[in-house]
Amino acid sequence: MDRKDDMDLESLKNMLSDVPDTDEFDLDSIIAEVSGQAPAKAAEPMPKATAEPEKPVAPQPAPAAETKAEEPKTAPRNKKDKTAKKAAETAAAAEHESVEEAREARIAAREQKMEERERRTAQKIAERQARREAKLAEKEAAEKAAEQQEIVEEAAAEAASRKASISRKQARAARIAADQAEEEEDIKLVDPEVAMHAARRRSGILSFRSLLVLILAAAAAYLSFAPSFEALPLPVVLDILQNPTIGIGALAALQILALLIGIDVFGNGFSSLLHGRPARGTLVSFAALASLLHCASLLVFPDQGGVAVPYTAVSILLLYAEMREARGRSLAQARSYRAVCEAEQPLAVYSHYDSEIDACNAVKCPLYDASSFLTEIERPDTVDRFSLIYTPIALALAIILSLVASFNCGEPVRFFWAFSAILSVSAPVGLLCAFGASYKNTASRLLRSGAAIAGARQANLLRGTEKVMLLENDLFPTGSIELEAIDNLGRITDEQILGCAAALTESAGLELGRVLTGTTKERFGITFTARDVRLVEGGVTGAVGTSRIVLGTAALMVKMGIPIESGHKGQINMYLVVDNALAGVLTMRYQTTKNTYKAMRLMRRMHMNAVLAVRDFNISPAMIEEEFDLRRGFADQPDPAGVDRLLNPNYAKGDAPAAILTREGAGPFMQVLRGADKLAGAVRSALTLGTFAGLLGMLIVFYLLYQNAADALPVMNILLYQLIWYIPVFIITQQTR
Repeated sequence: MDRKDDMDLESLKNMLSDVPDTDEFDLDSIIAEVSGQAPAKAAEPMPKATAEPEKPVAPQPAPAAETKAEEPKTAPRNKKDKTAKKAAETAAAAEHESVEEAREARIAAREQKMEERERRTAQKIAERQARREAKLAEKEAAEKAAEQQEIVEEAAAEAASRKASISRKQARAARIAADQAEEEEDIKLVDPEVAMHAARRRSGILSFRSLLVLILAAAAAYLSFAPSFEALPLPVVLDILQNPTIGIGALAALQILALLIGIDVFGNGFSSLLHGRPARGTLVSFAALASLLHCASLLVFPDQGGVAVPYTAVSILLLYAEMREARGRSLAQARSYRAVCEAEQPLAVYSHYDSEIDACNAVKCPLYDASSFLTEIERPDTVDRFSLIYTPIALALAIILSLVASFNCGEPVRFFWAFSAILSVSAPVGLLCAFGASYKNTASRLLRSGAAIAGARQANLLRGTEKVMLLENDLFPTGSIELEAIDNLGRITDEQILGCAAALTESAGLELGRVLTGTTKERFGITFTARDVRLVEGGVTGAVGTSRIVLGTAALMVKMGIPIESGHKGQINMYLVVDNALAGVLTMRYQTTKNTYKAMRLMRRMHMNAVLAVRDFNISPAMIEEEFDLRRGFADQPDPAGVDRLLNPNYAKGDAPAAILTREGAGPFMQVLRGADKLAGAVRSALTLGTFAGLLGMLIVFYLLYQNAADALPVMNILLYQLIWYIPVFIITQQTR
């Protein structure tokens, strides 16, 4: 505020009213001066009425001038002065108003400037806040984008890894399919019954002939050992050390006789090599041929050095092992053909890769083509595919090592000795008997359980399955589900409750429907027809007559908002709702059979999980785990759409059947999986041990040949080496019984 605003002009005017009314003291002029305005003209000293024009005057003394100056002070007031005073007051008021307006204008301008300054300050603060928030938003967006990018990259990496894994499995499946298509060109199928009799007859012939070959092997071993043991009686004429020509000739005769007895096995070894598919019998045929060449070289060059007794006994023993292998395989095939002949409508067991869950499932499906299983039986097996790799390597290694060992000694004629010695250990007995005996034992066990398996190759596929698909009949066969009680709440009769429940479940195609329908007929109850039946989560709905019926579990009742009572342990309650009102409770009992219980425990020991492809709303993973005393997480159940996909008859169409079942239930199914696991494991272990024994034996024999240590390579040592390595294979084979 200005200082002038604080002054009271009226009080000042009253205070100065006592001043003499002279021209020197004019009140209006004083007020105007105090107000900060210029003095009005009316406030000037009034001239005298008789005043004349000014004229130059002579200087006068000072007192006279003072007297003239004081004269206006004593001049009297007149009316004109009052009028001038009023005009001055009016002008002062007008000037005061203009001053007030100017002051208000200045205040308004100042306030407007302050408001503009505050508005600018607020705008700047808002802009800074907006920039700060924008930066924070950009930072958060960048962080979120980085996190999202990391998530996307991880998902992409996981998808790429999964895609690569799937592509490898698909490539493996395509490779197997291509191999199967190529192998099927050489497979000629016959009637199963004819094939069964042919395989059984061949196995019987091989059994008898192999026994004769074993006798010849024992005779050859006696002729080989007797000269070194005085306790063993031997005619002098057959003593190789005293009469080498006749002794070696006798061994060669035994060798030729054994080859004539097993001419088919001996010929198949060379035939398979000529057709580009060398087998284990090829090594046996070459070992027998090398033994004969060694006998001939000893007769032609008697003083060549090295061992004096050829390895005839070893080569005859290898022929016996190959014949027993062929006999076991033929007998196993005969039993598989028998299972096919005995089954009217067999089920096939497949190892199906499910791309939806990225896992291999062991499933039971109808046998789409009866000839497909017969083709799998005749298809080259795991040991045949293994022989395609091992046999050429062993042959090439035997030839190279024999040449090196013979030329190192400077006697090329020793090649036949070296070649026969290396080939005698290149095909261990455990390698030759790696499949036939195990397959025979497994086929015999499965035939008693109502099943058959195609071979070790298909057994290996079943062994690689991660989950087993189980149906309602697998878990609870016919007769294991029964109605225990009906709790009627008074709305309808017991017969109507049972009839409505039977109609819904029967129309839904549940195994439970057959049980309730049978119970209804036994009680001479009323049978109804259900319409618009639909399976829902935890129950089934439909219409019977004019009523809307719902049959379900306690969980479904809770979801519908219907109050219920809890069930009893070991019992399963089904609640029947008629027109949104609870009408009755059906108490069911699911009994676990002995065979099913053993099958589920067997699945647990095999570390396999179950996939419940069931539509019965009472069966759940928790119920299965409780009923069969299984660990939590053992069973898994997909959604209704997944169950329908698993139950689709064409679910495993296109896959090769690995086994067939002639009986229903989880027992035969699990026996197939157990037999496949044992057969695949036994064959793999036997092949591993046989391969190691063969390669190690070839290297040991080569080293002894290279060192010219003939004393370390008699027939007895080679036979002991063969028998020692066969002991673990024999033990493994016995585990498949």
